[in-house]
Amino acid sequence: MVRTCSDPEIAMKVVKKIPLFACITDQERYSMLERTNNYSCRKGEIIFLEDDAEPLLYIILNGRVKVVEFSHDGQERVMAVRHRGDYFGDMSILDGNSDHATVIAMDQCKMLLITKSLFDEFFMENVKALKGVIAVLCARLRDSWLFNKIIGTNDAESKIRVTLARYGETLGIKDSSGVIINSSLSHQNIGDRVLITRETATRVLTRMKDQHEIEIMPGRRIKLLPAFYDKIAQCELYKALTGMQKTH
Repeated sequence: MVRTCSDPEIAMKVVKKIPLFACITDQERYSMLERTNNYSCRKGEIIFLEDDAEPLLYIILNGRVKVVEFSHDGQERVMAVRHRGDYFGDMSILDGNSDHATVIAMDQCKMLLITKSLFDEFFMENVKALKGVIAVLCARLRDSWLFNKIIGTNDAESKIRVTLARYGETLGIKDSSGVIINSSLSHQNIGDRVLITRETATRVLTRMKDQHEIEIMPGRRIKLLPAFYDKIAQCELYKALTGMQKTH
């Protein structure tokens, strides 16, 4: 990564929309941003490797990154996609240990880096801020729990439906005819995410496309159409997971 000139107004605009930072004042935000640095990285650049991360909080100002893990045979599995306004490194900055994932830039990215000492100063001594940190960690844990449940089922079509529905909730942009998942998703990406083969993912997605449930947009973005939501409402896995989420 290369250190770049900071634009505090852009950084402030992004940071103010992040729920974690809603618990500190504007004055505190400006004070914190004055002591941080911006960094840029190239598309495809590894930001950090699994178990090799410094305790830093990374806030994405522009671009997208993917959080991945690698199997023993070197296959990449995408665990999450983070974009403008998202952040990562929160586990390592809390306990000082490295993250158990690799993070790779999907686009040319610009990020804000917050050190552990700065984070501790503004968040760990502020009760309201600590509650915000706990809420964020609980949301991340629930998301991990959800995908573990998805992976544990044997029905490939249900796996893909529930995964697309989840991406629609977290990355979706509504338009007049559906919800566009604002991330490039290849058949391999989706297969890796739910531990099925690319060929199986292709068969399921092709069938959904032929049944006018989804539309493939430029940049391999997927649009979820009304027929998709009719089907997902009848999906037993989706109903089970939705019901269990409400009880947690």
